[in-house]
Amino acid sequence: MKLLFVAGPTPSNIFALAPLATAARNAGHQVFMSAPKELTSVITGVGLPALAATTTDLTAIKATRRSGEPEHVPDDVDHPDFIQYTGRWFGRLAAHSLIRLREVATAWRPDAIIGGPHAYAAALLAREFAIPWIRHTWTALDTLGIHTGSEDELAPELKQLGLDRLTLPDLLIDNCPPAIRPADAAPAQQIRFIPLNTQRPLQPWMYTRPTRRRVCVTGGSMATTSNNFHLIRSMVQRLSALDTEIVIPAPAEVADELSAQFPDVRAGWIPLDVLIPTCDLIVHHAGGLTGLTASLAGVPQLLLPQEAKVREAARLVADYGAARSLLPHEADPDSVGKALDALLQDPTYADRSRDLGREIAAMPTPADVVAVLENLAAR
Repeated sequence: MKLLFVAGPTPSNIFALAPLATAARNAGHQVFMSAPKELTSVITGVGLPALAATTTDLTAIKATRRSGEPEHVPDDVDHPDFIQYTGRWFGRLAAHSLIRLREVATAWRPDAIIGGPHAYAAALLAREFAIPWIRHTWTALDTLGIHTGSEDELAPELKQLGLDRLTLPDLLIDNCPPAIRPADAAPAQQIRFIPLNTQRPLQPWMYTRPTRRRVCVTGGSMATTSNNFHLIRSMVQRLSALDTEIVIPAPAEVADELSAQFPDVRAGWIPLDVLIPTCDLIVHHAGGLTGLTASLAGVPQLLLPQEAKVREAARLVADYGAARSLLPHEADPDSVGKALDALLQDPTYADRSRDLGREIAAMPTPADVVAVLENLAAR
């Protein structure tokens, strides 16, 4: 069986799809994974064959309409126009990707295509070649509002296929544990979350517990000095008053700046799947894979969702009792301090986190789901 995985434009998209792709490859199937050209090294870094789906830089795709006009980027990430903008450039990315992926499909003839939540090229390519399309989402985040912006942008491609909107997938795969999955979510094939991230040579402190409580603070793999940096820095300032060891997994640019400001913290590219089991708490931006990594390890979370699209997912984890969630207007020093104290001192948060971890561990493995893909492709 030949399986084409189509990842979205961030490393997390690749990390979410890679466990199933690797399981399929381990079962003897041929697997390719595509992503924008800037991310092919992330695919090869997890040991999978990589296809560059684009020739144009992502920055240009984001900034330029298909007409050649400059794209309008709303300042407010919470504004509905920002979701529409996101949908438009996801649509443009799909249109760019189709050119290369159509060549691949013509020459290689995949038996099925598996795409990330908003990898719309997967849906269009599967329709064109009359093969099954599988949509692979993760966590409680599934921003359906993005679709409308993408459909407008992809109107020419949809019309060519005789469609006026994107079709539903032949199969939906989701790794969100049932306890925190939205009640109105579409029926899906469950798959166990497997934490995956870019690795580095390990040092003993990364995988051993310190004598003090350890708190991880992160803004995710996409953090920069202009994205989530203020969030990380403000949390480190507040945690420094507590008797904790602070560890900050972050890209080099962010880690260097934070190390200069806070010499006592450990900052750098630290594999999250290695570090998290040694932590007593993680403070983060409500990133989906970051949250699932913490949940699997049974570690309580302080969630600080900055964008509206992740706030419902954060609320579901908090309502379950495995986290506290503070919206930007709620994250004043007093509220943050109370949340940190509760998460570090009240054992019920850790208990609920461990319950959630056990639920994740009991979900069908990627190897189990490969059999589902085999049956679908054989129809």
